[in-house]
Amino acid sequence: MPATKKITKEMISKAAMDIFRSHGLQAVTSRRVAQKLGCSTQPLYIEYKSMDDLKSELIRIIVKRQDEMYDGLISQSTDFLYRSYGMAFLRFAQTEPFLFRHIYILDGSLGKHIDEMRLPKMFEILENEYGYSRSQAEAIHETASTYLMGVSAFISSGYRQITEEQMNSSLTKLFVMICSLHGLPPKLMNTEQFKTYYEEIKKKAFL
Repeated sequence: MPATKKITKEMISKAAMDIFRSHGLQAVTSRRVAQKLGCSTQPLYIEYKSMDDLKSELIRIIVKRQDEMYDGLISQSTDFLYRSYGMAFLRFAQTEPFLFRHIYILDGSLGKHIDEMRLPKMFEILENEYGYSRSQAEAIHETASTYLMGVSAFISSGYRQITEEQMNSSLTKLFVMICSLHGLPPKLMNTEQFKTYYEEIKKKAFL
């Protein structure tokens, strides 16, 4: 029987992610990962073509983590789909503050790259589920991302502690703001569920 592989791809990506979480992406070097695993650098280059390949894997892991948070919210909530993306973003800032600051504040190109991987799905929701045009969807995303970035910066920096209730309140204000700036979602505005929901949140949004 062939010898059991001692250093697996999963072990390498986990060690690299631990370094990323503690010291940032620039600290993820072959030498540092190998040292954490207690091995030479050879196993790393058996599983990954280069360190850039490994770092790309870390980005995919982060996107997957955010998507899992979003899917979890969708399965537990009757909320509208785009709102759940906002909650997942805020929760990521709260549960992974160092990663959030590194990705979205210290190196914005990383955050932009991650968000661009998710944009097609968000635009599909805004266009197909809500009925906005592509230009409206792009403008809505610009409004939402600017607002959410500000709230998330407060959360991840520790400047402001925020509860689940306050997160929901922030998202309610954002939703009312979006509807005021870009119009009510065409596919939802005539449904009883949406009309009841919107009238309720409009009353308490800025109390």
